[in-house]
Amino acid sequence: MIKEKYQCALEKLKHLDPNVPINLVLSGGAEKGVAHIALLEKLEELNIKINAISACSSGSLVGSMYASGMRPKEILNFFKTTEIFQFSWITIAKPGIFNSSNYARLIEDKIKPTFEELNIPLTVSTTNLNKGTTQYFYEGDLLKPVLASCAIPGLFNPIRIDSMLYSDGGIIDNFPTTPFKDSEYPIIGSYVVYPSEKTNEELNTTLKVLAHTSKLLMLSSEEHKFFNTFATVCFPLGEFSGFSPKEVDAIYETAKKYIEEKLK
Repeated sequence: MIKEKYQCALEKLKHLDPNVPINLVLSGGAEKGVAHIALLEKLEELNIKINAISACSSGSLVGSMYASGMRPKEILNFFKTTEIFQFSWITIAKPGIFNSSNYARLIEDKIKPTFEELNIPLTVSTTNLNKGTTQYFYEGDLLKPVLASCAIPGLFNPIRIDSMLYSDGGIIDNFPTTPFKDSEYPIIGSYVVYPSEKTNEELNTTLKVLAHTSKLLMLSSEEHKFFNTFATVCFPLGEFSGFSPKEVDAIYETAKKYIEEKLK
């Protein structure tokens, strides 16, 4: 018996009622989160309004910027011109290679100070490292939860919020549909770390196998949620590492082309 595999339902976007707003879920995925921008543009083109956004990691960065009033092209330009891994910010005094606090000044003028000031309600998925649980932030200060949600373990040190340490929401919940469990509106998902099929030659080293299986492991904990959405877009971005700003243009163009081909 083979477990049922979710079939990308991007074509269903054409059947959305412009008079009914959607709930939008944005997964994490480092630089691959740029693909969310292409989807936001298509939703605007289809005149689909967003009731609320639930997001994780790079999805929370895109979501918070969009909900703060930035246009998709402005968000894309941010990713294209911002170097996330700056060697001058390497630290040996914190539990992470890069000091997360330094990134505050990169985004604090791009997002609203608080959740309450956003144009679209937003929920940010983080991981409470002390308790080992998912923590959803949706009110109060916005900057720290977004920084925490983007703090990839090992690369960026956790963020302290009210005496607790918070890190990347993708550790436990990289596709946060839970905030919408009682909502009447349809859920549209955007998943940017969907693993591509591999040939034997593409799995001929230890690192390649580890990288691929880690994506499969993450998918196994998220895929069942796709079936509970009206439609989830599973972007084919397996060729990209997601950790180089040089990939931003190619990721965006790949995502945009994928959407256009599916919605012909």
